[in-house]
Amino acid sequence: MIFHKIRGMRRSLFLTGFGALLAAVVFIGAAAQAAEIYAWTQFTGEGLEARVVTSEAACPKAAIDGSDAQMNIRARPNGDFPALVCSLAIPKNAREASINGRPLALPPPRAQKILLIGDTGCRLQMMMLQACNFIKDWPFRLAADTAAEMAPDLVIHVGDLVYRERACPDSNKGCAGSPYGDNWDTWKADVFEPGRALLSAAPWVFIRGNHEDCDRSRAGWNRFASPLPFTEGTCSRQEPPYLVDLGGIALAVLDVTQAEDRAVNDALAPLFRQQFVSLAKTEAPLWIAMHKPIYASVRIKDGVNVGVNKTLAAATRGAVPANAQLLLSGHIHTFQAMSYSSDLPAQIVAGHGGTTLDRFTPEKLDGVAMDDAKVEKGIGLNNRFGFATLERRDDEWLLTSFGVHGEQLARCHLRGKKLDCEP
Repeated sequence: MIFHKIRGMRRSLFLTGFGALLAAVVFIGAAAQAAEIYAWTQFTGEGLEARVVTSEAACPKAAIDGSDAQMNIRARPNGDFPALVCSLAIPKNAREASINGRPLALPPPRAQKILLIGDTGCRLQMMMLQACNFIKDWPFRLAADTAAEMAPDLVIHVGDLVYRERACPDSNKGCAGSPYGDNWDTWKADVFEPGRALLSAAPWVFIRGNHEDCDRSRAGWNRFASPLPFTEGTCSRQEPPYLVDLGGIALAVLDVTQAEDRAVNDALAPLFRQQFVSLAKTEAPLWIAMHKPIYASVRIKDGVNVGVNKTLAAATRGAVPANAQLLLSGHIHTFQAMSYSSDLPAQIVAGHGGTTLDRFTPEKLDGVAMDDAKVEKGIGLNNRFGFATLERRDDEWLLTSFGVHGEQLARCHLRGKKLDCEP
């Protein structure tokens, strides 16, 4: 794996107020014939890349440091996705970049404020019909708008972008008329329209969730968000890990979508173990971002914790690099932050960005046994939508959990592998 360093100059996206946040992700629709354009930047295994989704027949004009740059076609339109997807590699030393004259977000050399959000799509699945039409019931747009106002340097989406898998009955006013399935209308409704302000606010790291695996929304994931090159009709069941330099911290991005929660997958556990062992080659302090947490809590039943990923627990036993300080995940639809009595890295779960919340997650985690791990200090937030930020301090990172209106819900201090949360 190549250690990719972030370079670029931090720019303010707020020179003209909140409207400037929409500069890089815009919906141009005043006239009937106007184009639909969404643009953002994201990290891949090859570094920083600009991506565009457009209804036009050709890629838009791009510029890097004042010079014209030619965007490449990433994915051509088809029946399910009648939109062109374009991409452009951005050099690590680029000072500015734009699409159609609109500035793109570039990262600073050292990320000072990192925003965590995940599990954001509206859940239309089996008997679960979330009220996508009502913002109080599906508040991702509100969360994204509020988060964008906080001017993060980087957004890490910890996975599960799209949840609309089945049709909503016309009689259900909460979700009537909702698109569903793996197509452009669904991705637009679940990701691009509600998330457009946040997409423009900072570069993104997209973590693949199990709702983006090869059995669910693979086509949209591969077109829009995958770090891999796009090939029509193919799907990688296991995307390779890659690294992003946060400035003194190495962020490892892992695809663990196939890690079975309830039982050990004996075929895949050795693969995940090998990936964790390989991370030990990284010299910098290490954060690991992956959709599914190793140890977390969905509920505590009869005194026994439920929520450990059996495959990942088996794979990582004795294999977590000594320099790994923090795990960033989603998957469980709540917010949790915990550190352990052993030498495991601290764990943050930020799966409360919009989809239907898990109802029985505990709020008090101190002392909870999670298989062979024991929480030393930890907190949870039950039944609260929101997101979190990590802000760099002199000798620590300040973790803050926010509600969708920006209200502070919890705050913790991360020092190395240990979390100390305020009451």
